[in-house]
Amino acid sequence: MPLCKFFPLLLFLTLISLLNNHTVSFSGEEDLTHLCLDSGNYTANDPYDKNLRQLLIYLTAEAPTNGFAMASKGQGQSRIHGLAFCRGDLSPHDCWNCVVRASGDMLTSCPNNKAATIFRENCTIRYSNEDFFGQTTTNTSSSWFCWRTASSGEATTKNAVFGQRVQEFLTQLCEEAGLQTKMYASGMSELDEFHTLYGLAQCSRDLSTIDCMKCLNESVSYVELPQCGKERVGVRVYSESCRVRYELYPFLNDHSHYPIPSHIPLPPSSVPHDAVSPNPAPTSSSDKAFEGSTLIGFSSSSVLLFVITMVW
Repeated sequence: MPLCKFFPLLLFLTLISLLNNHTVSFSGEEDLTHLCLDSGNYTANDPYDKNLRQLLIYLTAEAPTNGFAMASKGQGQSRIHGLAFCRGDLSPHDCWNCVVRASGDMLTSCPNNKAATIFRENCTIRYSNEDFFGQTTTNTSSSWFCWRTASSGEATTKNAVFGQRVQEFLTQLCEEAGLQTKMYASGMSELDEFHTLYGLAQCSRDLSTIDCMKCLNESVSYVELPQCGKERVGVRVYSESCRVRYELYPFLNDHSHYPIPSHIPLPPSSVPHDAVSPNPAPTSSSDKAFEGSTLIGFSSSSVLLFVITMVW
């Protein structure tokens, strides 16, 4: 029987092994940062731990279908809420790949924490024992994070006009993202004969349109802070509920949305960056709820190395 017929099962077994063992790690994609939130602790193999693993399995299975998934699992003190969303330009495979890696990383980076968030360039995962759906923050955290591109040559333009153009460009993207079903927008803006802005704006889809716009506009306001991205050639401002980013090179996969000018060179596979955290206090709003399906897991660590070899 051809090996490809076993491929979906082997991928599933890989994920189960990852979540059961908490020790598998992958290399390559950026792990920008993680938040281990002070919301209590659980112990290994207690009901909360089991619900967390089930939740992550569900999110990993569902998020790649359309880039977003949210669910709640368990009852009483062991009830857990979580979501995952991928960058809007990703293929299902790349989304799956990011969520799998992020799930493993957050279990090892925040062991036994009842609430945590991990930011990767391609996806964000959150879980908590408190229902945070529909809110731009939780009761235990209010953080925006700013990463500034540290490219070769001038890292800052020292140009107020450039800063104004960036604000206008990102504001336009934010308005478009708030109106889209996937709450994601990307685009480009010609600055001059030699420079083009590329950017994205995206919200977690548990937010209302109004709260999405609030989150994105707040993020754009931090771009102009001196300690964040004022007049920098590239900036990412990510929170638990939304993200904005701009660069002077095309960094997304949805090139059909914006043609790549021939005079803009493609960047290397990874661009160095430094990070700061302004830590503002966003405003929360109304809740939403969604009950996810339950998936039954089983351990199969013996096939893990074989499957990783096949996939990567």
